[in-house]
Amino acid sequence: MRKSFAAAALALFLPMAAHAMGFGNDTGENTYDMGYQKAMDGDFDGAVMVLQAVVSEDPKNADAWNMLGYSYRNQGKADEAWDAYERALALDPEHKGAHEYIGEWYLMQGDVASAKAQLEKLHTLCPSGCVEVETLEASIAKAEGNS
Repeated sequence: MRKSFAAAALALFLPMAAHAMGFGNDTGENTYDMGYQKAMDGDFDGAVMVLQAVVSEDPKNADAWNMLGYSYRNQGKADEAWDAYERALALDPEHKGAHEYIGEWYLMQGDVASAKAQLEKLHTLCPSGCVEVETLEASIAKAEGNS
């Protein structure tokens, strides 16, 4: 009985100790997930804080750069958003989310033609269609008054 209690206690303690010391592969992903969730919940200030930490730790994380751009764009920080989207696309030129969001960025600037160029890129990336195409198409239609 005593051995099983010690084994159970050790089994509970070791993962927590490893996590506290920075071991484990879920730390960065949970941080990205937290930033993503904050952005989706409309907490753009919180999302920017979290996602800046993510890209500081992992500057090659195209998803984090993309969500950072999304959060900046929703804060009205167009230049910062553009820079983040460019970083995402430099890391992954076929990042569908970044192409969609940069298309949305163009629409905020009133540049429908450039948004349509991003839409064409998305059509190339997902010829059978994808949510990014649908979303950007709807935003372009709305911008053109065809909603």
